[in-house]
Amino acid sequence: MELDDYDINSETLIIEPIDKKTSKVVELHSSFIVHKSCLSILKESCLFFGSSYEGRVDSTRNFLDCKAKVPIIIEESRNIIFFPTSSIKNDDCVWISYQNLLKYSRNNDYSTVLYFHNNISIIVNVRYNVIDNQIIRCIKLETMWNKRKSDF
Repeated sequence: MELDDYDINSETLIIEPIDKKTSKVVELHSSFIVHKSCLSILKESCLFFGSSYEGRVDSTRNFLDCKAKVPIIIEESRNIIFFPTSSIKNDDCVWISYQNLLKYSRNNDYSTVLYFHNNISIIVNVRYNVIDNQIIRCIKLETMWNKRKSDF
């Protein structure tokens, strides 16, 4: 199926670029071609849930004290957190759902297997240590965000 618009939701697993203006979105029960870049989908989804992408990035940078490849909270109440596999300036940057990722393993020196709910596995051309580092950032972000929520 092909779509012109798409909003990230709790069933979204991964958003990967096909080209500069087209992305493949994989959900728990289906997949789509979306006629937008990965970053456009992220930005529009943030706006859909009430914040700008730039605001989400700034917030994460403040929480984690890091500058590059920051995960972002798309929607707070359902802990929808996505992380990039590389700089968002790279044409091959893939965005992965943290909350739907069950585990990950080294496929070879240059790729990692991601395991999601529904027995879905996807190989990404990203080193294992990069995915591992991004997961650590997501854990920190989620922990800090939940602590801040509980303080109010």
